[in-house]
Amino acid sequence: MAKKTDTESEVGQSLQRLRLERDLTLTELAGRAQISTAMISRIENGHVSPSLGTLQSLADALDVSLMALFAHSDLAADVHHTRAGDGLRARRITPGHAHDYLLLGRHGGPGGTFQSARVGISREDSGILPSYQHEGHVFIYMIEGRATYRCGTEDFAMSAGDTLSFDAKLQHGFREILTDRIEFITVSTRPQ
Repeated sequence: MAKKTDTESEVGQSLQRLRLERDLTLTELAGRAQISTAMISRIENGHVSPSLGTLQSLADALDVSLMALFAHSDLAADVHHTRAGDGLRARRITPGHAHDYLLLGRHGGPGGTFQSARVGISREDSGILPSYQHEGHVFIYMIEGRATYRCGTEDFAMSAGDTLSFDAKLQHGFREILTDRIEFITVSTRPQ
């Protein structure tokens, strides 16, 4: 048996991590990639140096970029730690509307982007509330205040402690601020 190289081991570990994250068995991945289970097992164990064509088939079957197979998660990863009250302060101003927010974290890579923010909107500044529509998903957690949030054609009454999560392909946004001020956490993802 050939001796493992660091690169072969790292590719194997990345392949196994991606497969397990997607809850796939060796057999399921083999079927998707049109590669034998034995070959995938040998790659995951670092016992073979696969061709670029084989790696591309595996990446396609896992719905990741080819480079994701070379990204060993223990070697480099961004971590954001934001202490209470901290974050990148910003004010979003659109015609007839303004709101303040703290960017809490943002990550991007071959799998897409992730962003979280703590947002405050006062009824006085709310004006014409914007709506959004994009690929990905959104999660909202209301911290304080009451408002109506529209998701597609449905309105949701939101108050402190309520959450809402949805496919962002639906047109969405706050329709009405019912108290002097609302504050919420929003987390959104977008595919690459």
